[in-house]
Amino acid sequence: MNTNYYKTWEEYLAEHPEIDEQEAQVMAPKMQSYEDMMFSFIMFLCA
Repeated sequence: MNTNYYKTWEEYLAEHPEIDEQEAQVMAPKMQSYEDMMFSFIMFLCA
């Protein structure tokens, strides 16, 4: 997906090198759930 507003977790980590490994491990599950919700919302809009 090519957008200025939505970034995957991997893209976010690449743009924010100040996030260390321990912080990333804590943040990852919540960010994954946000990605899943965004995907579900987009699929809802397309239906």
